[in-house]
Amino acid sequence: MILVPMDTPGVKRVRPLTVFGRDGEGRGFEIAQGRLGPGRLHHCMRAIGLAELALELLCQRAATRRTFGKKLYQHEVVAHWIAECRLMIEQTRLLTLHAAHALDTVGNQAARKQIAMIKVAAARMVCKVVDCALQVHGGAGLSDDFPLAQMYSYARTLRIADGPDEVHLSSIARLELRDQLKSAQAKL
Repeated sequence: MILVPMDTPGVKRVRPLTVFGRDGEGRGFEIAQGRLGPGRLHHCMRAIGLAELALELLCQRAATRRTFGKKLYQHEVVAHWIAECRLMIEQTRLLTLHAAHALDTVGNQAARKQIAMIKVAAARMVCKVVDCALQVHGGAGLSDDFPLAQMYSYARTLRIADGPDEVHLSSIARLELRDQLKSAQAKL
């Protein structure tokens, strides 16, 4: 990243870019700084908080809306979504704590696998939980009556902004193979 005043000769702003229709102008340095060191886990913690809110909205809607003579939560598929969302949130919370502990005890370099795992897990989890909440809200979930459409754009962007899942998966596989082979060698 290179920071220069906008009026520097040769600097030309061609066009602003938006992400999901939103403008993040002025936040580039903040975003870049958030990726350094332990800050790499902050977005995972925010994803958990966002997923908690999405699950809360899902449950409120499921408890107040009726279809086919039953409240939405009385339909087995919605009840299962609620349970699956809670499971995913708690699994992600534990993986985040594990990665944070690794960062604190062994440092950034040694915790690379845990960091890569949580980046994938948190982004996937929040997308799925918000998607379930959107589904339960139907068309209303896409409107500005609820924050779900904005939440989804943030959640989906998370799967790209901090590196695509596929890059993290390649790192996880490489580090896991290294660890497994090292463990096998030690047993010989």
